[in-house]
Amino acid sequence: MAPPMSHRFLAACRKQPVDRLPVWMMRQAGRYQPSYRAVREKVGFLELCRSPELIAQVTVAPIDEFGFDAAILFSDILVHLPAMGLDLTFEKGEKGKGDGGPKIANPVRTRADVDALRVPEPKKDLPYVLDGVRAIRTALQDRVPLIGFVGGPFTVASYAVEGGSQGFTRLKTMLYAEPRTAHALFEKLTRAAIVQIEEQIAAGAQAAQIFESWLGELDRADLEEFAFPYLARIAEAVKRTGVPSIFFSTGTTSHLEPISKLGYDVVSVDWRIPIDEARRRAPGVAIQGNLDSTLLLGPKQVAVERALSIVRAAGREPGYIFNLGHGIQPGTPTETVKAVVDAVHAFAWK
Repeated sequence: MAPPMSHRFLAACRKQPVDRLPVWMMRQAGRYQPSYRAVREKVGFLELCRSPELIAQVTVAPIDEFGFDAAILFSDILVHLPAMGLDLTFEKGEKGKGDGGPKIANPVRTRADVDALRVPEPKKDLPYVLDGVRAIRTALQDRVPLIGFVGGPFTVASYAVEGGSQGFTRLKTMLYAEPRTAHALFEKLTRAAIVQIEEQIAAGAQAAQIFESWLGELDRADLEEFAFPYLARIAEAVKRTGVPSIFFSTGTTSHLEPISKLGYDVVSVDWRIPIDEARRRAPGVAIQGNLDSTLLLGPKQVAVERALSIVRAAGREPGYIFNLGHGIQPGTPTETVKAVVDAVHAFAWK
C-alpha cells in the first residue's frame, strides 16, 4: 500500500513504494521567488536566518507555490560559526551568489585557532533555528515533511580557513602541511554538525541532509583520510534518531561507491552522471537528483523534457527522489519550476 501523501518523500528515502515520485529542489526558497525577494528587501540575510517567523514564512512559501513534496529548513551551513568564535558577516547578499558572500574576519589558520573554537550548544546559541523548525512544522500542518540540514566538515572548513568563499588553497595546504591541525578542525566541525542536527530533529525535523558541497575538491586518498570517517560519524548520529539521512555533494561521482557505504539512506548526485548509472552503482541507497539547474533558465519545454528523461532513466524501482544536481539559480522563471514539478508528479509508467 502506498504511504499517505505527506509521507511520500520519507517513504522514498527508505526505498519504499510511493503513489507518485516525490519532488523537491535545493534552494527552493530563494531569490528566484518574488515572495522571497520581498522579504529580503526588508531584512539582511543573517537577520532572516535569525527570525523564526521569517524562517517559517520563506520555508513554507515554495510548498504553497509549487507543490513540492518536502520542505527544507531555511538557514545557512555557516550560521553556527559565530557561536564557535568566528566573526561572520554576509556582504550585500547571500553566500555563493557572486554578490559579496560570507566574510570571516578571523579565519582559522593555526592549531591555536582550532583549539579556540567552541562547539556550539544549539539550545543556547542557535535558539532561532530550533524555534524556526517548530514554527515551520506548525505552518506546514503535516502537509509535507521537513528536512533539517547542516554543512559537512570539509565544506564548512573551506569557508572557516579561507575566510569566505575564496577557494580551497589554504585548507588543502593545511591537509598536507599540518594534518594534525586539519584533523583537529574536522573533529570540532563534526561535533558541531552532530549537535546541530540532533537538536533540529528533536525540534521536529523529519529528515536530515548533510551538505558537503565542495567535497569534489579532494582525491580518493584525502577523502579516505580527511572526510569519510567524519561523515560516517554524522551518518551514524542521524541513524540513532530514526529519521532518514541524505548526503549531498558535487563533483564526486567517481567516488559514488564508497560514498554510498558511509551510512546515509539517500545519496544525492549531480548532473555529471546518468541517473540509471548512479542507481546501478549504489544499489544499497536511495538516489536523489539530478537535473542540471541551468536547464531551468532555458526554454520551459526543454527543462520538462529533460526532467522526464531523468525520471524514465531512474526506473521503476522504489528509492528515487527527483531533485536538481545543485540549487535553483537566481533568475530562474517560476513558471518553469512549476512546470517541471507538475510534469514529474503527472508521470506514470505505462
